[in-house]
Amino acid sequence: MSIPLPKMMRAWRERDFAKGGSPLRERIVLKAWVFTAKRPRLYHALSGAIVPFLAWRAGRSGRFARLPFGKSWTRTRDFPAPQGKTFHQLYAKAKRGTPS
Repeated sequence: MSIPLPKMMRAWRERDFAKGGSPLRERIVLKAWVFTAKRPRLYHALSGAIVPFLAWRAGRSGRFARLPFGKSWTRTRDFPAPQGKTFHQLYAKAKRGTPS
C-alpha cells in the first residue's frame, strides 16, 4: 500500500495558505526556533538549560498532561518530558567514555 504523503502535505499547505496562512503565534515560534537553530552555541546553551528544567517540572510522572502551545494535542494524550539531559550531552558523555 502506498500513501501519497507529498501530495497530501502539499494539499494541506495549499489549504492552509488559502485560509490566510498559519497563526501568528505559530509563525513567531517557528522563526524563533530557526534563529536559534542557526546558532549552535545558543541552541546548545538554551537546550542545556531548558531540558533539565522541563525534567524537573514534570516531576515523578515524567510527562505533561497540559502544554501551553499544545492544548488540543494534550487533550487526549500526555507529552513525555525529557529525561534531564540533551541528546548532545548524552552523546558527548558516551564519546568520552569509549576509548578513542
